[in-house]
Amino acid sequence: MQMPLSESSLFDAYPSTETYELSSGALCSIPYVCRSADMVVLYGPADIEAARSLLAGQRYQPVSIGGGQCAVSIWVAHYHDTSCGPYKEFIVTFMVSLKPLEVAVHSPLELLQPLSHPDVTTLCYKLILDEQIPIDFGREVHGHAKHPSPQPVHIAFSEPWCQFEVACEGKKLAQGRVRYPQEPAENQRISIGFVTPKEVFQTRNVMHFEMESRLRLFGEGDVFSLSSESTLGRALVQMRYTPQLVQYLPDVRFVMPKPLNWHGREG
Repeated sequence: MQMPLSESSLFDAYPSTETYELSSGALCSIPYVCRSADMVVLYGPADIEAARSLLAGQRYQPVSIGGGQCAVSIWVAHYHDTSCGPYKEFIVTFMVSLKPLEVAVHSPLELLQPLSHPDVTTLCYKLILDEQIPIDFGREVHGHAKHPSPQPVHIAFSEPWCQFEVACEGKKLAQGRVRYPQEPAENQRISIGFVTPKEVFQTRNVMHFEMESRLRLFGEGDVFSLSSESTLGRALVQMRYTPQLVQYLPDVRFVMPKPLNWHGREG
């Protein structure tokens, strides 16, 4: 859902309403607020049968984009100012639905198209972070499948490149250097639904963004590689995931309220 920006702040619309004590004793405000972050999202096709196998047992299944493929996106994020402090994160997501569904994609620029379908949401499959408090907050409040301990997540935004190198449990996972689009885009306020997998506990939620979305095709000068040394890297390699579209979100802001099914979880 997209709406024009108004004079009221995104953070005024979703003010802090309570404090949550993590199992570590750290206190964090709810809703989660990100006041500033830089992100690059790499969208690409992957083999849908391999994805179905990977997601077997989940309520949600990958959405077909045609040609035996589904859509996978990898998020590379440097958070500067959040409820949980600054940190860096590597995220793997799938476009999914509760029932078999196909939303045909005919070109890389259409890879975001399935997200506009009312039955499609984003499954946040795996998240790798470099700080403990946002790991605990994500796992304990939202059920995010964040790796339980901090990992080496190196991300640098230095015009015109985003460079990153990620490892997990002492094994290489991913590395790349991606040129992000320079042409400014219109600021917009948009809400994006997502679900978490059953690995921790499954929740449904909506993230409310204020962002400038710049797009370009993945191509000349860009470098991206996955290592089969790690379990997650091996799964992505087996799915033949290949980035085709780059989305750059400079100085993005967002709010993540408590899960929509929070009371169901408590009950």
